[in-house]
Amino acid sequence: MKKLFSKFRLRSGLHQLKQEIKKISRKNHSVSIEHAQNIGIVVTIQNQQELNEVEALASTLKTANKKVRLLGFLSNKTLKLTHNSNIELISEEDVEWNYVPKKEKIINFVNNEFDILINLCTEICFPLMYVTALSKSLFKVGAYFPKQAAIFDFMIDTQQQSISGFSAELKYYLDKIK
Repeated sequence: MKKLFSKFRLRSGLHQLKQEIKKISRKNHSVSIEHAQNIGIVVTIQNQQELNEVEALASTLKTANKKVRLLGFLSNKTLKLTHNSNIELISEEDVEWNYVPKKEKIINFVNNEFDILINLCTEICFPLMYVTALSKSLFKVGAYFPKQAAIFDFMIDTQQQSISGFSAELKYYLDKIK
């Protein structure tokens, strides 16, 4: 019964997402990591190591004079931020019953026109898929999931499960874009 309700919740969220997508228009084109100035990153955070990895990635990009904004979905309720983090976090408490993130939590991030939006999720996370789909970013990149192909401009079929491994793979391909 719980699984059935969960499927219903997800279908309701997908229906709402489709309605929202119809309302938006965006210009998109490929952008190399070299030419990008404003980069958004969405990621699922399950443990302290993943938080450290994504902050290291952001630090590397900032060192290269990139403006970086991070949005994380905290899936582990017990994880406490041990230091002053520059990542905006949403959790299960910040999503509606149908997994759709509450507007006030994501509206500034979604409306930011990033040169590149990087979705570092190697497993499907509906709240971050929702954010990615509605983002006004010029170039959206992420891991390959057949059912999400319509929301990304560039996808990588990866075996990497770690944030650092997947981000290194993404950087390799984004460096190839001219």
